[in-house]
Amino acid sequence: MTAPGDKRALPLPAAWARSVPARGVRATVHRILLKPYAWVCARPTVEGAEHLAALATPVVFVANHASHLDTPLIFGALPRNIASRLVVGAAADYFFGSPLTGAATALLFNAFPVQRGTPGRTGPGGHAVRGAARRLLDEGWHVLLYPEGTRSRDGRLGAFGTGAARLCLQAGVPAVPVALTGTHAVMPRGTHVPVRGAPPVSVRFGRPIRAAPDESASDFRDRMRERVRVLQRSS
Repeated sequence: MTAPGDKRALPLPAAWARSVPARGVRATVHRILLKPYAWVCARPTVEGAEHLAALATPVVFVANHASHLDTPLIFGALPRNIASRLVVGAAADYFFGSPLTGAATALLFNAFPVQRGTPGRTGPGGHAVRGAARRLLDEGWHVLLYPEGTRSRDGRLGAFGTGAARLCLQAGVPAVPVALTGTHAVMPRGTHVPVRGAPPVSVRFGRPIRAAPDESASDFRDRMRERVRVLQRSS
């Protein structure tokens, strides 16, 4: 029986998507459909994967967000052993608004629903995302979050919320900055098909960073955003 106020006893959302059969289906779909499609659309270059070779514990990947191609590209760019243990925080109102869409999102991207907050304040999901994501980290999953809370309308990097930073501080795990460039030009917000003739895309992973012992969530958030910004400008 669940004790009053014991939030950790509640079942994790979309837990079925992390079952062995679902993981097998997802790996197959990514290998034969999603990755080839994303690579044909975006012609990406991948840099910084060597920074992930020494990961010994779960991490929080924090990425900028400008296109529906972002998540397939990150999955495809990650080493297989990391991609197979990746969960994605997805906006509950957009991706889990209907049972069918929610099931497809959970299956294809190992996603769990989060309630979007105000990016300049607590960030996407607030306590909701941190509660579920903390338990997933404890279970050995890597977590991908988009601290901007929504896709950029013009491709420029937006404000980060503090949700991802607070999660790292509370769970004691590092953050890995991820910068995607060019995805807005290939598939901008409001479209669902790639734009022909768009320039190639880059996916760049930075070195893992940890919060200092006395660092606040807002300071760590700012440092994460700066790492993503620098990675973007390095293209």
